[in-house]
Amino acid sequence: MSNPIDVLIVGFGAVGTLYGYILSQNANVRITAIARSSYDAMKDGIEIRSDKLYASSKPVSHPSARVALTHIARNSGLIKAWKPYRLVRTADEANDRPYKYIICTTKCLPDLLPTASVLAPFLDSKYADSVDLEDGPTVVLLQNGVGIEHPLAMAYPNTPIISVVVWVGANLLPGGVVTHGKMEELIMGTFTGEGGAATGSAEPGESEYADPHGYGQQPDGADRLDEANRRLKTFADLVNNGGGEKNLWNAAFSSICAMSRSPVSGVVAPAVLPYTLPVVRRTMLEVIYVARAWGITEEQLPLKLIDDTIKLTIHNYQRKADVPSPVPETPMTPFPTSRGYGFPDASSPVGAVDSAGGDSGSGAAETEATMNFKPSMLLDVEAGRPAELEPIIGSLLDRARAKGVPTPRLDVAYSVLKVHQEMAIQTHAQSPQHQEHIKKWLARKPNIGGLGASGNKAWHQAVRRAGLTENALAGGKDKIPGKPVRSENSL
Repeated sequence: MSNPIDVLIVGFGAVGTLYGYILSQNANVRITAIARSSYDAMKDGIEIRSDKLYASSKPVSHPSARVALTHIARNSGLIKAWKPYRLVRTADEANDRPYKYIICTTKCLPDLLPTASVLAPFLDSKYADSVDLEDGPTVVLLQNGVGIEHPLAMAYPNTPIISVVVWVGANLLPGGVVTHGKMEELIMGTFTGEGGAATGSAEPGESEYADPHGYGQQPDGADRLDEANRRLKTFADLVNNGGGEKNLWNAAFSSICAMSRSPVSGVVAPAVLPYTLPVVRRTMLEVIYVARAWGITEEQLPLKLIDDTIKLTIHNYQRKADVPSPVPETPMTPFPTSRGYGFPDASSPVGAVDSAGGDSGSGAAETEATMNFKPSMLLDVEAGRPAELEPIIGSLLDRARAKGVPTPRLDVAYSVLKVHQEMAIQTHAQSPQHQEHIKKWLARKPNIGGLGASGNKAWHQAVRRAGLTENALAGGKDKIPGKPVRSENSL
């Protein structure tokens, strides 16, 4: 292998495994993957049951994963005993060489441990400066949520960040088995930031959370933070290139799946659709209203995305045997009672692959991998793990409060899931590092719009400087373009 490209994957779950496999089809790429909890199950090989990928006979020597994808999209099948170049259990084992790309597929859990702290061993490593790139390693974030890049950019302002919107239906099952449906798409771009123009100074307490490593206190810290601030733009950047559509889906479908303990197919089952769909749609409308309040236009985040996203979800995840033909055009149309209720039959093995691997007519092929798909938030709740509550819903509420936008449905979802989140965090926060960060998180004020305010005093000062409102009640001072959120009586 000439000029190998070393790539590190931090977080080797279903998504990390899929894209590790895809990248490994490039003969010049060497994948090192950190699999902490799943190491024992994966060390002898990973089984990938996919409705889209197939086991190629030999690696393809193409310079990009995007090209490799075209060689993996024809026949579905079973990929047995696949291994990355190296599979390790700990960060210390992986931190023995420079990496050109660090792909982070861990969950974004700012209320437990920031991504900057997770990646610190590799970005602070002596190897980080030896990479044959002027800017050192490039971090690729495959994570959910709004504003996930900013804390990392503040902690490591000179590190290039590629932010990725991931559309994929995949789950990791016990025994080192990954199931994957037909959905798979990446939308990526270089992160240029969130927020307004640099203020030129950091007031006490403002950067305690955004700058967890204290670069602002170092001799060259001011220059480094200024460089990060120069990269900051607007909240609108977060919804361009597909990010808005994914945030709509997560805020509505991930949350209702987690609260109902149901796979997506259960939420869109004909028997319950007349009840779930209005709530899903109005939750998405609340996301749109928050976006409008922050200056995101109809052109950037069109209202039609709501119905498009709902129709696509029904098309992909509703069991076709339960739907009359033809499928009604309007997703608000009630369906007859379902015999399956969207849940897998007891006789159907989880993760089974449709060997035909093709579409039947114009609809998507119905396979158990697709019908059993559970969003990661639901999997975390079922397993008692901390979920991505803050980046998916909490960050939207932070921005809503800053503009006085009422979000009653998002508030309900957050409050219900917050009960689980607090119990899970206390269970998993065993280290002093976790406990110290949790204290800072609880005392912080949200860093919205790149204001850089984490302390209480700094928060109020930043809000006044930005001309925002602290009124979080319905009917706040700021008028929101478009139709107002209706009251709960409209349900």
